[in-house]
Amino acid sequence: MGIRFRVAALAGFLALTACAGGPAPRETFHRLDLASVAQSFATPPLSGVLTIDRVEAEGALSGRAIAYQSDDGGVQRYLYQFWSDEPGLMLQDSLAVALRHARAATQVVTPDLRVPPDFFLKAKLKRFEHLPTAGKVSVRLEVAVVTIRTGALLLLKTYEGEAPASADPASVAPAMDRALGSVLTQLVADIGQISPETRP
Repeated sequence: MGIRFRVAALAGFLALTACAGGPAPRETFHRLDLASVAQSFATPPLSGVLTIDRVEAEGALSGRAIAYQSDDGGVQRYLYQFWSDEPGLMLQDSLAVALRHARAATQVVTPDLRVPPDFFLKAKLKRFEHLPTAGKVSVRLEVAVVTIRTGALLLLKTYEGEAPASADPASVAPAMDRALGSVLTQLVADIGQISPETRP
């Protein structure tokens, strides 16, 4: 009886502890849902295949947990709020879709297609976070476009975008769509200004 009593008491204690703690918060996953870039070139500025490499992201920006800036200025990650994929992959896809829609090159592809490129776009994510105290999100992206044949650097620029967002993490994804949309609009415009003399 003593053993049975102790087992029953332990089971009851564990059940009460579980009830007292309540269910864990539900994990939520967010995706980017960018609107198409408005500008579309009648003749592609880059005549040939443009390959979009995976966007580099380091530290707190490399994981799927959504990053935010704390009150002391440090960068932390939300515990239960995640991007649907790693930011580097999401932004690679966003760049490819936007530049393809804008007809920035004859063909816009990613390396997995194994199409020999004429141009290569590399990007590094410098900022991609929620600033709840400031009521906004912020994105900063360094972009380089090079010619494969000569190695000439056609474009090197850091782009920044912001958009209002509440302190609620659920507001981050739609706000980031708008901030990134601004960045992509600037990038498309700059690709359109690449001088013909610098092209292969």
